[in-house]
Amino acid sequence: MLNVALPTVSRDLAVNVASMQWVVNAYFVAMLSLILIAGSIGDRAGHRRTFLAGLAVFTAGALLSAGAPGVAALVAGRAVQGIGAAFVLASALALVSGSFSDGERGRAVGLYMGLTAVATASGPVLGGLLVDVFVWRAIFLAPLVFPLAAVAVTLTRVPETERATRRRPDAVGAGLAFVTISAFSYALIRGPGGWGRPEILGAITVSALAGCAFLRVQQRSSSPMLPLRLFRIRSFSGGNAVTLLAYLVSAGAFFFLVVQLQTTLGYEPAAAGAALLPLYIIMLIGSPLAGRAADAVGARLPVVAGSLVLATGVWWLSFMDGDTQFLTQILPGLIILSIGLAMLGAPLTSATLGSVGERDQGIASGVNNTVGQLSGLLMIAILPAVSGLSGEELHGAGFSAGYTTAMQVCAGLALIAAALAALTVPSSPNQRSDHEVRSDIDIGPRSG
Repeated sequence: MLNVALPTVSRDLAVNVASMQWVVNAYFVAMLSLILIAGSIGDRAGHRRTFLAGLAVFTAGALLSAGAPGVAALVAGRAVQGIGAAFVLASALALVSGSFSDGERGRAVGLYMGLTAVATASGPVLGGLLVDVFVWRAIFLAPLVFPLAAVAVTLTRVPETERATRRRPDAVGAGLAFVTISAFSYALIRGPGGWGRPEILGAITVSALAGCAFLRVQQRSSSPMLPLRLFRIRSFSGGNAVTLLAYLVSAGAFFFLVVQLQTTLGYEPAAAGAALLPLYIIMLIGSPLAGRAADAVGARLPVVAGSLVLATGVWWLSFMDGDTQFLTQILPGLIILSIGLAMLGAPLTSATLGSVGERDQGIASGVNNTVGQLSGLLMIAILPAVSGLSGEELHGAGFSAGYTTAMQVCAGLALIAAALAALTVPSSPNQRSDHEVRSDIDIGPRSG
């Protein structure tokens, strides 16, 4: 919903792209800093309990955002939402993935992603309607019925998971992750036009040092929030790399598309949100089918083919301008893009989580969600810079000028994802290497 409302929020608060980047990135920085430790906490305390706590914090952040008098307060509210989202996302996927065997996991994850697409479909449409009829602040208030309903369903219908009571939350690792990600994000957003400035060089240095310290702590910890041993599993590390690229492409395409529809084609926010409905309908139908296909033939074929189809759809949409017709030019591109996402999403997630043992499902889910959400942070920080949009108003003519460049960069990244998937994603169902089988073994801290 926020993506659809960005031009309106920008005008109301009289801020430019850089300020709106912080509104978006405050959510991602907080979530990415905590989602790994949230997975570990869920493994220890139970994912049902962790999921409910995350919903409560997310709701509090929405209330803060709705009442924000200025952009600084809005950024703070979004950060609180990000904290809640970390616990929700890490626990939700772990609840689903850990409840099914290898032969059923693909279909279960596909259904999870398809239903998530249905929920997500309400975002742009509902957000646009709320902005058109009321004010942009309503996008944080009206949808609170959803987390409240989720609490009721979870309390009555969702069982608690098995608890790994010996796993301790890694507070030091979480702090170092926060410093790494926030300093890195600051450098990416403020860097274009002056990378040599002392403040930018300082942020890059802090991020690099904190990142190195984070890896060192993870290597030595007996209960790391990011067990580095998991990355010795080729299908786990490769699957997460493909996830990063694929989700960066989709996040970038949707961000630029909904703004381009409003700034160049003159769509109202509600119409821009409704234009994305074909995407979610196709995701609802296609994701479970793709998950089932991966259970039968392996994940590599649907992931590689889906990445190629995704690249085609994004490239098609990159040529949208003021004279573009929806039915003959925009809709076909959206359909192609949607088919690609539906083909690759569930098989990729199922293969990545299925490559590790049951005891690591919470952490693996946290890692996979972190990578997927990191794509959003990188998108909002990098793509405006490479397309020459840093400092431009979201509703200015400069945005349209950089739209084509940004979309074609996304198409190229999708091609890289296809090549990487061909090398790392398992080619047959239930294909697990010796390293994958041994991921259940607690090898303890390493002193290397």
